Formats: sequence, C-alpha cells, structure tokens
Amino acid sequence: MIVSGKVPRKLGIPWEDEYLGMGVTSCATCDGPLFAGKKVAVIEGGNSALDAAIQMTKIAAWVYLINVNPVLRGDAVMREKVEGAPMLPS
Repeated sequence: MIVSGKVPRKLGIPWEDEYLGMGVTSCATCDGPLFAGKKVAVIEGGNSALDAAIQMTKIAAWVYLINVNPVLRGDAVMREKVEGAPMLPS
C-alpha cells in the first residue's frame, strides 16, 4: 500500500497507474483495512502522511514511512506522535 497524502499526488513511478486501487492508494482511512496484517509504506512527511502512518500502525503488520526530505515536514505534535508510534522503523 502506498498512501501519498490528503491531496492525491502521483509518485511518477512506472507501475503506479497499473496498480492504482490494487495496492497503490491515497486514502488510509478508506483503504487501510484492506491491508490489515500486511507491510505498508506511507510516502511523504507532511501532516496528512504522518496521520496516515499513525492510522496504519493500528491496522498493518509493519509501517514504513518514506520521506524524500531529511526531516519530516509535519507539525511538531504529529512528528512526536509518529516518533512514539509502534511499528515504525527508524
């Protein structure tokens, strides 16, 4: 599963359109339960992505948070929640 934030943005990877709705999604709230017990990746480091990562820790077996920037862009409160959340690799 790939969750790209509140406003769906394409990642620009070759297979993204092919797997849209079949593993690639933009809504952890809507599609998260489909990935119960699986390993998932949340892409980006803004508030929406951090919220999705936190949501997925309650559903998925493992959550990878992939951020292209050296630091997370989300608010301090959201960053603290993510850093304290279980199942997020460092």
